[in-house]
Amino acid sequence: MAILLERDWSVTWTSAAGAIHGAVSYTDKKHLTLVDVMGFTGHAFRMNIDPEKINIAGPTSFPGGYILRRNLCNLGFTSCLADAMAPVPPEKVEQTIALVQDSIDRGIPAISFDLFIPEFGLIYGYDEERQLFYAKDVSKDGTLSYAEFADTKIGVLFVTTISESLPHSKYEMLRMALDMIVDHARGREWTHVFKDRFAQGLAGYDAWIGVMERRGADEHGNAYNTAVVADAREFAVRFLRDLAARWDGANVVERTVRARAAEAAEHYATVAEAFAELRSMFPFPQGGNPKDPKTADHAIGLLKRAKEAETKGVEVLEKLLGFMKAYHSEKWIH
Repeated sequence: MAILLERDWSVTWTSAAGAIHGAVSYTDKKHLTLVDVMGFTGHAFRMNIDPEKINIAGPTSFPGGYILRRNLCNLGFTSCLADAMAPVPPEKVEQTIALVQDSIDRGIPAISFDLFIPEFGLIYGYDEERQLFYAKDVSKDGTLSYAEFADTKIGVLFVTTISESLPHSKYEMLRMALDMIVDHARGREWTHVFKDRFAQGLAGYDAWIGVMERRGADEHGNAYNTAVVADAREFAVRFLRDLAARWDGANVVERTVRARAAEAAEHYATVAEAFAELRSMFPFPQGGNPKDPKTADHAIGLLKRAKEAETKGVEVLEKLLGFMKAYHSEKWIH
């Protein structure tokens, strides 16, 4: 699959994973690549679809504190969270700014949301005298006054910072990653206020297909969701292929991971191929014409093909997760 060999693996459409990778790059785990981060956090396997019109907000509409802290735990970090609801009391603003400053003082950028646009980004510096932060997201690298930072437009003042680094083994990292991936795919993920507004994991396919059947897709949102998922599934294939190559030991765990990862990678390659075609049909930001009956019907066929392949891929990952959990329990029993 040429598209998986030629692309740039240092950038992603998933801003949450991009921000996590950026922050982790300033820690003792800076060896983790963006492919590693996309895989071990589960972001390479996410799908969050608005069943009404494929809203552009879908990919970033999840409980950020819960998901990001679990992401960082998978990577071997404890973390701190500030998520005061608007209107944010002055003391909460002060505490959040202090949390950001503490992280920067320790040499690690803070992860935030909606710094310049509604995406995840990093706060990497501050000027106490001028009362401003230095920050960047996918739209720009610039400054943000403390007052602008506190004037949240999303209803919550959100910051997550990395605390302590833990000595997670590769076995623990993979087991926790698989647990998160399968939870999301099967709709078991804790989604809080977003649960009734979006379809997660495999259920996202049915929601997406339903919108296409009604010819109700928003051009801009459909194209953006397509771009995010297409990018993510390419990372999923690369992550799984890397697992198959890296777990090269002779023991039963290494052999099982190697075999299951290679098997799952083949299914996700089919998913990635389908989404590559969807991405060419619905380029962002132009959007294409998802309401056109012929176009929509072709998209439905591709989504059904992708769903079938991803369902098989998830089943393989579930088997691997069951094995990893059984191995973990047996190891501690003996």
